[in-house]
Amino acid sequence: MLKRLFVRADFILLVVVIVLSCFGAVMVASATKHLTTGSASGASTKLIVQLVSLGLGLGLTFLLMSIDYSKLLHMAPLIMGVCLLLVLVTLVLGHAIRGSARWISLGPIHLQPSEFAKIAVIVALAFYLSLRAEDMDLSSLRVFLQALALALGPACLILLQPDLGTPLVLFFVSLTVLFALGTRPIFVGGAVLAAALLLTVAWHANILKPYQKDRILVFLNPGADPQGAGYNLNQSLIAVGSGHLIGKGLFQGTQSNLAFLPEQETDFIFAVVGEEMGFLGSVALLSLLGILVWRCFAIAAESKDAGGRALAVGVGAMFVIQITVNVGMVLGMMPVKGLPLPFLSYGGSAMLANCVAVGIVESVYMRRHKIAF
Repeated sequence: MLKRLFVRADFILLVVVIVLSCFGAVMVASATKHLTTGSASGASTKLIVQLVSLGLGLGLTFLLMSIDYSKLLHMAPLIMGVCLLLVLVTLVLGHAIRGSARWISLGPIHLQPSEFAKIAVIVALAFYLSLRAEDMDLSSLRVFLQALALALGPACLILLQPDLGTPLVLFFVSLTVLFALGTRPIFVGGAVLAAALLLTVAWHANILKPYQKDRILVFLNPGADPQGAGYNLNQSLIAVGSGHLIGKGLFQGTQSNLAFLPEQETDFIFAVVGEEMGFLGSVALLSLLGILVWRCFAIAAESKDAGGRALAVGVGAMFVIQITVNVGMVLGMMPVKGLPLPFLSYGGSAMLANCVAVGIVESVYMRRHKIAF
């Protein structure tokens, strides 16, 4: 049975994920090359972490492929409960990095629960909508509000870390899933308007942190504070622009090797790609990411039920918002926000979460039809 299931796997999706992950490991090695100057093991340690995370992640992908996603849906309450517990533990005992307590330290390992919260919310949404599809119109206001409430708990806790990026991802994913499953457009528009009003209130009530306001102001006026809040963006644009058509070559980027580009192995990994691989390399990377998203939505269209469709749409939406925001901020088209580029950015938690997401989508694809014995 297991063999027959894997024959039905979406190999396009698997190959794209493996290619992206391997390319990401190379770019992480290039982005951390400068660490060998001060620490002989700095660069190699991060590369090892990335490769080990990839190995574990692919193992989780294949494990989830072998599990019927309907069983995963019935575990949604447990998954959400564990997620909320981890986020609460992070608030109390979290390891702070640059002012944000988003990590739980387990010896040399730093776990970021908010990355797994994205998966938990997607599974919870799919479970709820699969139940409501049997006895209720999914386009009703009641379903819309109750579904949004599922993401509210994790989002509010994550906001306290503070982390604005992940709640925005949860909000976008929730609206996309609901819209795909039949929610009325007016409800989606109302939710977006309400979010915009809340953001305005948060700005004037000084709920937003000063650095969050600075990022928005720099986005509106890129020339403001070039040595302060605007430094990251300016260095990113210099790196991307200096790559020209074909780039400077792997491991030859001056912005990254000389450590002018901040957070270059995480948030600004796309800037390293632009500098070293140029316009052509960047377009090739974006094409692979586009295929990744396309396969998620295509699998959603082929799903046999509401639960599978919600899972695949949710994962696709998660990738869309992270890719859009990450690439957009590197190019100065969006405010700087700490969202990783899927399968490219350094980070064990993000890699594991992304691999779990792909495994879930593959499970949906492999069970789009009943297996005949």
